[in-house]
Amino acid sequence: MKYFKAIFWFTLSLIVSCGNDAITKYLGYTFNPWQITFFRFAFGILTLLPVMLYQGKSAFITYRWKLHFLRGLFVFVAISLWSQGIKVSPITTSTIMSFTVPIFVLVLAPIFLKERVTWPMWLATLGGFVGILFVLQPDVHTFNQGSLFFIIAAILFGMLDILNKKYVTQEPMLCMLFYSTVVALILVTFPAMQVWRTPTNYELMWLLVLGIGSNLILYCILRAFSLTDASSLSPFRYIELLISMVVGYVFFHELPSSYSYLGAAIIIPSTLFIGYYQTRNQPKA
Repeated sequence: MKYFKAIFWFTLSLIVSCGNDAITKYLGYTFNPWQITFFRFAFGILTLLPVMLYQGKSAFITYRWKLHFLRGLFVFVAISLWSQGIKVSPITTSTIMSFTVPIFVLVLAPIFLKERVTWPMWLATLGGFVGILFVLQPDVHTFNQGSLFFIIAAILFGMLDILNKKYVTQEPMLCMLFYSTVVALILVTFPAMQVWRTPTNYELMWLLVLGIGSNLILYCILRAFSLTDASSLSPFRYIELLISMVVGYVFFHELPSSYSYLGAAIIIPSTLFIGYYQTRNQPKA
């Protein structure tokens, strides 16, 4: 029963994630991505603050200000680039590119975590990069420029995963999320002011939903991982591709290219193998 509840919460996080991408794309027709990112962070903080206040002063105590600044910098750049990419690319492309984050984590782990990577893992990583090339669309006439935004963002999300893996046991997750978002909001304020347009009440409502959704994704993931191991849920991650295809077609009349399908067909098995191999070779307690 616990496992099915975990699947529910994890699937809900994927639905919310696709919903956030759809809202970002919809607002991108009339708003600059800098301003969308600004409101995403601002409303994310406003909706997280009551939870922090409820937990009391201890929720705000931290001694790792450099960590929060670094995470905030990565979050600021990654989300900003992601918003830029969604504006010019199909939602399905953003979903496929999100699958590449474990690949970049694997590449970065030997550098920052001193982890040993075996040749089967490097082989799977190479396969993942081949898949990325197909999503990028190698034909110069159809080159998907938005995917370049996604690649840089995925690398930064990989860096965030590295930081989380290294420090999450030493710093509460909500504390990391709150301060990093505050830093990201401060950093995005100046570029957002340069393109500022006062939103209507209707637009403000969607921006609020976007901010709430950002926190809701984390909440759903934490609920899911509290019920079962993260590795047992990883195969369900790819349900998001189906969800994004439906959302993209219904709301934006988008149809992924054959290159995107081919790239996904290579990236998904590669990341599944990486997850399986890492789990199988974890030392037993």
